[in-house]
Amino acid sequence: MGQGSSANRTAAAVNSDHVHATVAEDVRRKRRHSDDGDADSAALENIRNTLDTPSKKRVQSTSRYIYETLFVQGKNSDVIIAALGREWNLHRVYMCQAEYFSSMFSGPWEESSKPRIAIEIIDDNITEDALDIVFGALYSEEVKLAPTTVPGVLAAATMFQLRGMVEEVSEFMLETVAPETVCAYLTTAQMYGTVEMEKRFEEWLLLHLLQAGSVALLEELSAEVLLRMLRHRDLFVLQVEMDIYTILKQWLYVQVSSGYSQEFGKLLAATESHFKRRSEVEPDHCAFLDTDEGREYVDIFKALRFPHIAGDIVSCRIIENDGIVPKSWLLDVYREQWMTALASEQTSDTGPATVTDSWFYENAMRYGRILSSDAEYCWRWVGYTFGLDMVVSYKHGRLGIRRNASKYPSTRSIHLQPEHREIVVRARAIWEEKSANNRHTVIKSTDSGRLNFYLRPDEEAVVLTLPLEDVVFPLYISVHTAFTGPSQTN
Repeated sequence: MGQGSSANRTAAAVNSDHVHATVAEDVRRKRRHSDDGDADSAALENIRNTLDTPSKKRVQSTSRYIYETLFVQGKNSDVIIAALGREWNLHRVYMCQAEYFSSMFSGPWEESSKPRIAIEIIDDNITEDALDIVFGALYSEEVKLAPTTVPGVLAAATMFQLRGMVEEVSEFMLETVAPETVCAYLTTAQMYGTVEMEKRFEEWLLLHLLQAGSVALLEELSAEVLLRMLRHRDLFVLQVEMDIYTILKQWLYVQVSSGYSQEFGKLLAATESHFKRRSEVEPDHCAFLDTDEGREYVDIFKALRFPHIAGDIVSCRIIENDGIVPKSWLLDVYREQWMTALASEQTSDTGPATVTDSWFYENAMRYGRILSSDAEYCWRWVGYTFGLDMVVSYKHGRLGIRRNASKYPSTRSIHLQPEHREIVVRARAIWEEKSANNRHTVIKSTDSGRLNFYLRPDEEAVVLTLPLEDVVFPLYISVHTAFTGPSQTN
């Protein structure tokens, strides 16, 4: 060792002398051809920089060498793991990173000294590829994941009690959640993840369901999950209740058709054409939900709040022409709305102030709008609102509602009585921001809770004040309102 080191030092010294001699000669040549001292200084500086710059060599990393040599090639293996018809030549010292194997090898078990261990896999989600990824991760600092492999990898990591791997897969799911992956991720989180992970994917669906614009999402979305979203008080309704119906009929078409393969932009036209043709050939123009094929989807459409759709004549005509919803449903709604309108007109409606929270969140009108920046906005949503022209405004982080009477022009009928109109409102502002580790997006919100107002004509009330220092635009504004009490048809 000593002689080798000395020889190396000598070779390095000789090489250094040769380099410096070459440098000196280069300088002398430059001096002979130039009398300019600045040129000499520049040449010396360039030479020093050349000498000080380390040479970059491409070498194989230790982690890569361990992975290729020990895992892929299985050199010096001291245990064989057999599962799903395949064998892996592995090493106990690496396998002990998993609590499952650490307990197996250190306890008084038969497997602790066996050279070959057969593992029975009863979870159908755990595939050979998933096991290969999980075992390989014990030999490497990197894990190669894809959305399609997530369920199997998370299942295997959970089985073998690899907490670090479970956390990494969970983080990957949060990073890659999208319309094409959210349903599979939600199912995976329910089976192997934590309650917190399941909550994250439900939050994503509640915010993006009506605006995702994805055929893949509609294909993967189960009736059970969809119904849960429709009944949730935090569902973000982009614009009005009719927009929920539009998404539902497209979802229905994707479910019952033989396979829709075109882009989302053409889906609505294909949906309406399909149900129109079906209605024309159906005996007595029977609504789809009254057929044997359609009955399994009744609960989905029952979750719609038809009284708030019936307040717009265009929406009523669309629903009647689609032939999906039974006309008996609509006739009941029309009668209910007429009785409520009479009560409101004749001031015999008791108003919504005394209704329970459960009634409010199950029956209130659901509205939504996206604000692209912190500018000034003023708008109203379409639909009949029983003589109350509600105008919504946003300015500098303050969301307000006005009982419009004369301040803004209106094409609606406006009731000036009673002098104090009872309104119940709940407003939420939702936004998305980067997580603390800057790897995925987190959904944040602020909520007014249920508020009761008694507004005079043209009186305005602030519903929600936002912490602008924390808010990230675009901002999703969700509003629940009730202008009348329970149905007058009882």
